[in-house]
Amino acid sequence: MFQFIESICCVNKQLRNLEFHQARFDRTRNDNFTEINPILLNEIINFPTDLTDEKYKVRIVYDREIQSVEFQQYQIKPIESIQLFEIENKIDYSYKYLDRWFFDEYLKESKTDDLVLVKSNYITDCIYSNIVFFDGSQWITPRTFLLKGTMREALLQSGEIIQKNIKVSDLVNFKSFKRVNAMMSLDESQELDISLLIQ
Repeated sequence: MFQFIESICCVNKQLRNLEFHQARFDRTRNDNFTEINPILLNEIINFPTDLTDEKYKVRIVYDREIQSVEFQQYQIKPIESIQLFEIENKIDYSYKYLDRWFFDEYLKESKTDDLVLVKSNYITDCIYSNIVFFDGSQWITPRTFLLKGTMREALLQSGEIIQKNIKVSDLVNFKSFKRVNAMMSLDESQELDISLLIQ
């Protein structure tokens, strides 16, 4: 049986973007299992007694039911190297699987800190995050994403970013880019120069 994962940011003892995680969690269970009972994430996440105001990753592993809930202290790690990486058309990452062996293999092959995945000449995501590009006036994320990230959804709904199709050839129109995920908001993410991605 496939297992899935939700990684939720907890900072100042608050769960960030919980409604977006709940929506993805519900969709994943409904699409992959039959006759399931509803589960509310805020009811199964119990804060440890020694929890501080620092940032934690709440790591939830699940299939039909919840398998584990762990709190892990978290710090954003800056990266120094990143490159474009072409992936096969058959790669589908509509759900956040626990086993992401192919992404790990890509990273191992490349010997860089992260990869910007390209599918049929369109920019998709990075290995563990969605990507946003800055054109000098606004932040834009690819419409051709692999995974519907919760931070990406929150930023789209708040109007902080917009989405467009972005081809590799379009990269010259941007100045910089950031990686965003549940643990890295747009403000928290490291800004990188677009020259890192232009061959």
